[in-house]
Amino acid sequence: MKRLKHVVSICAIAALVWLCPLSSVCAGNFDANIHFHINTQRYTYAEIVKWLQVNIERAESLYSNNPALVIHPTFMQENHSAIKVQTDSNGKNFSYLGFDNASDLEKFMDDNFDNQARTKTDGHLTVLVVDTVVKNEDKNKGLCGRATFPHWVNPFNRKRGIIIATCVVADTEPKVLNQQYLLAHELGHFFSLKHTFEPYVNLNPLSVSNCNKEFGNHIKCNSCQGQVKPDSAGDLRECKGISNVMDYCTSEIGKEVLNACQLNRAAKQRERYQTSDGKTDYQAMAGLRGEGQCEADADCEDGEFCTAGILNLARNICKPKSDRGTLCTTKRQCASDRCSWGVCADADECRADSDCGTGNYCGDPISGKRTCKDKLSDGSVCTKDEQCQAGRCKAGFCSALASASMGESCRFDDECREGKCNAPVGGVTKGTCVCSKDSDCGAGKWCDEGLDAKVNACRPKLDKGEKCGAVGTFGNDHKCKSGECSGLPNFVCK
Repeated sequence: MKRLKHVVSICAIAALVWLCPLSSVCAGNFDANIHFHINTQRYTYAEIVKWLQVNIERAESLYSNNPALVIHPTFMQENHSAIKVQTDSNGKNFSYLGFDNASDLEKFMDDNFDNQARTKTDGHLTVLVVDTVVKNEDKNKGLCGRATFPHWVNPFNRKRGIIIATCVVADTEPKVLNQQYLLAHELGHFFSLKHTFEPYVNLNPLSVSNCNKEFGNHIKCNSCQGQVKPDSAGDLRECKGISNVMDYCTSEIGKEVLNACQLNRAAKQRERYQTSDGKTDYQAMAGLRGEGQCEADADCEDGEFCTAGILNLARNICKPKSDRGTLCTTKRQCASDRCSWGVCADADECRADSDCGTGNYCGDPISGKRTCKDKLSDGSVCTKDEQCQAGRCKAGFCSALASASMGESCRFDDECREGKCNAPVGGVTKGTCVCSKDSDCGAGKWCDEGLDAKVNACRPKLDKGEKCGAVGTFGNDHKCKSGECSGLPNFVCK
């Protein structure tokens, strides 16, 4: 961070950074989409955009070794409700972002100006631009910038949006936006560079050497290649010559540099922010997320799902749904909407009957994938109960209990609601439901055995006066409710 006038700079620090893995393609450009959210009052939107464009040019020029930084900016003029506005004694507008402590500021950035990663290669860094950031208890002290320093032990540590400020406080007259290297300074922290007056803790055996060994660890303008003079507050902050970007110096000749070690270290970190094929990895630049950009699949585009609630290092972001054969933990992750036994499967593919809906079972093809099939109707050839609509496979045929009325087709006795099935034993061919005696029928019925040229069927017993026989028939009493048939000449139930 840089300091002007009465502004005291504070900067986030952490640990060191990894080297680029051998498998990575670490060359070419490092394309960075950056959204600048402009919330200032001291300068016009046009003035701020012009200032940011100069800062972008300086940053690209400094970080030009492979992978060379190429910034794709988006400028947005805003008036966020958290930005407080007051008028100073000179009648000029002054805006500031107030916070109680570092945690308060971090939560604000998380909630409002977070880095975004829709997918690994689709996202942006976020830069909040304000006049100054101050502690509520002392508005004469504030930040000119803030950025997250990456952690070499945990590459997924959360990396918040960057803050840069025009570095003015009320009742002061700033120089005309002369901080041309402020963005480069904060990006330097994002690329694992410390202030020149801070030591590196080289816990990582793979880390590059201590880039600050040529500087003393005391005054905050110790990189100045020329005379250091005090600013209006009496601090040694202004350099009449070339200074280092990562110092608290402001070069009066407008030239700030990085040494070879810093350039190499920053390049190594940019490589860590790339995918194996050399594309910018926005998930790596966001790290583990708190509140992400989506809460449910409905927040994502067609063909995407929200990682909320799924064990995934990139939580709460929209990701493309996966094709068949990809590992999954829920069907939401699959383009087919089917996750079977931990793998995305085709919509009709299955591994068990439980994978299929009601009315379907998981088929066993001779070759190829298993698919969900419609359950089979009664009489269809089957190999297991689950294949049948009736839930029973008997002797190789789907068979429903008590499903056939007298005279209807059947294969087994228990398919007949009444009587027996006259099909051959084993059900190889069909028969019909018939009876051979009254006991084959239900209560109040008798078995018409066919002796009077009728089919063997159960008939309701007859009321008094109903015809119960004919000349030449015998043993008709069982047909009548009363148990008696009159015989000759009328043959009616008594």
